[in-house]
Amino acid sequence: MQKKLSILLAALITLSTLASYVPVKASIGNILVGVKLAPSPVTVIKLGQSVNLYFEFVTWSGGTIDLYISPNGYAALNTTTDLKYSPPTPFSVADLKASVVKNITYGDLSYKIGYNWINGTVPVTLAIAGGDYYIKAFDGITAAVAVTDNYIKIKATFEVTPSFGPGGNGTADVLAKVSLKGYALPKDDYANLSYYDPIAGKNLTIVNLYRDPSASERALGRFTYTMAAPDLKRVIAAAGPQNESLQKSTITFYMTVNSTKQSEKDTYDEYYRGLEQVKGKTVATAPTGFLFGNTTDFTTGAYLVDVEVNGSMIIVGKWFHPGALTILWDGVAIDTTTANSTHGWFNDTFTVPITSKGKHTVTIDDRMIKFVFYVNVIPTLILVPDEGPVGTHVVAYGYGFPAKGKPAAANVYNVTLEWDYVDACDPVTVVLKYVLTDANGYFVVPFDVPHTVGGAHTVTAWANDTPSTIATDIFTVTATLIVSPLTFPNNGTIVWVNGTGLAYYGWWYDLNLDNKKNFWSVTPDSSWGFPTYFTGDCLGDFSFQFVAAGFEPGLHVVSLYKLSAAEEARVLPTLEAYVLFNVTSPEANLILVKLDEALENLDEIKESLGDLTDLVEDESTHIDTVRDAILDAIEDARGDVSALAGQLSAIQTLASTAAQQASSAAASSSTAASNASDAKTAAQAAQSTASGISMAVYGAVVLSLIAALASIVAVITLQRKVAG
Repeated sequence: MQKKLSILLAALITLSTLASYVPVKASIGNILVGVKLAPSPVTVIKLGQSVNLYFEFVTWSGGTIDLYISPNGYAALNTTTDLKYSPPTPFSVADLKASVVKNITYGDLSYKIGYNWINGTVPVTLAIAGGDYYIKAFDGITAAVAVTDNYIKIKATFEVTPSFGPGGNGTADVLAKVSLKGYALPKDDYANLSYYDPIAGKNLTIVNLYRDPSASERALGRFTYTMAAPDLKRVIAAAGPQNESLQKSTITFYMTVNSTKQSEKDTYDEYYRGLEQVKGKTVATAPTGFLFGNTTDFTTGAYLVDVEVNGSMIIVGKWFHPGALTILWDGVAIDTTTANSTHGWFNDTFTVPITSKGKHTVTIDDRMIKFVFYVNVIPTLILVPDEGPVGTHVVAYGYGFPAKGKPAAANVYNVTLEWDYVDACDPVTVVLKYVLTDANGYFVVPFDVPHTVGGAHTVTAWANDTPSTIATDIFTVTATLIVSPLTFPNNGTIVWVNGTGLAYYGWWYDLNLDNKKNFWSVTPDSSWGFPTYFTGDCLGDFSFQFVAAGFEPGLHVVSLYKLSAAEEARVLPTLEAYVLFNVTSPEANLILVKLDEALENLDEIKESLGDLTDLVEDESTHIDTVRDAILDAIEDARGDVSALAGQLSAIQTLASTAAQQASSAAASSSTAASNASDAKTAAQAAQSTASGISMAVYGAVVLSLIAALASIVAVITLQRKVAG
């Protein structure tokens, strides 16, 4: 009885549960897995692999099909646990039943449909942990679905992204990263990660018992472990351009699921370092898909790279260690650049340093390895400036010449600087200067452009080594005009117009006065006039005269135009040079005379001020000495006056006492009394003026008081004698 109640209770619960899944109208039937006849076996796949589903025994209510994966085999969808994995656009029931196979692709997913089969991928991105799952087919009409008659066992999948690239440094670098990704592990499980180093020939542990720090990812059986790609430090060999797709090492990464011991692997192709291009005066470019290797010698052969000192050099490299790179010239750092993280690619331009000619070493240091190659330095001559009229001051800089003391300490190299020619009718080379090179094969020497014909001239620097080292540069001589005098009145003066730097052959020139075509000529057999055109002489000179008469006072101009000698070149002339001159009137001449006189006066005043300045500067020391002496005398006088004031105070006291004694003696001697009275008066006068008199007055007062004191003493003495 109890058993029947249990069965009844189970039935009631089942019916109650199914009531929430199965509607009144539903599609019926089972989906078979990998077979055409039931029952289906248990199918084991890794997430990301394909599953083959057979639908002949399914009855459809609608016309479309969506595939879901579910942890249960109920014939209904549960929006919480069941996940759609087929393409966004549903499959067609008509395509399913068709007697033809249709291929459907969506991103990385691919499917084949037809003959009641749908064969396709269960995507690796599906958010499920490893375990047993059913596949359901929803026809778009009702919630009832067809379901597989047996479960599919989903196992873990492992992948490495990206699948190729440069080497990292074996630590958690921010560049050249690879991500080791695990999918569909059992919930909250661990993984052991390692890789096989093909260079070391052994398996190396990355981390054991790893699981994703995110609880939500662990619940889905997923993890992502990011690290720098191990750098195997490989470089392409120097045997000419190599096929870069073949220059790689494959690193195999492994994942072992801790609980099931399932082991999976994936690979990372690490490409060897190489150069796409090296460019200087000449360029070596590897064919598409090829790279130059380590220690490549670009100083000879088909891929010769000549570089000039102070010229630009370009290096394009690939598959280098991502991040900062240092460029070294003969072992000395001269530049830095950065290789990107995806292809280890860089493109760097730097200036070739001052150095001697010949073979030199360029090193690329990417912090893991040093990649070297060789280029050829050719001599270089640079003229500053490289254009101007006759007489221009030019500085010639020579680079890449044989260096003093190289290869032997006794070696000293002399460079001769030459101008190609000055006389177009007798083109003979002219030596400009001689100069010695320094220990870097460098020299600098100035010169002035010689009196020569106009146009481009080749300046050559050659050294006396064996074989001779030669470099050239071009200086372009331009035309110039000189008018003499520049200022004149209409007084019949002969004015000269001289030109230098004109071309001797290939160009015509036209001279205009005040922007007018003033000069005409005629042929002997014609009365017609023709404009006068001319060329410079063998030295590029011409001279012309005109009379200073008939000009309006003011500013005027002589201009030189250049024309093509070719008859077919019917183009406008170009302005080569011009000079402004000034014609003055008589009134202006008078003003100029006065101005000249004023300027002369100003010059005299300026000269006098200069002399005064010099005098003041010369006498300043003497004046300072006199000033210091006067200040010292004043301080001494202050001291003397202070001492005298003290003496006068004492005298005042004595005088007062003497007056009292004289008063007492007056009764016995009228003469003495009179003298005493006079002394008293003198003493009082001295008292009233002592504080404000000058040093000389003080002296007089002192003498007077001394005399009075003597008189008082005499009276007192007489008084005593009388009393005695």
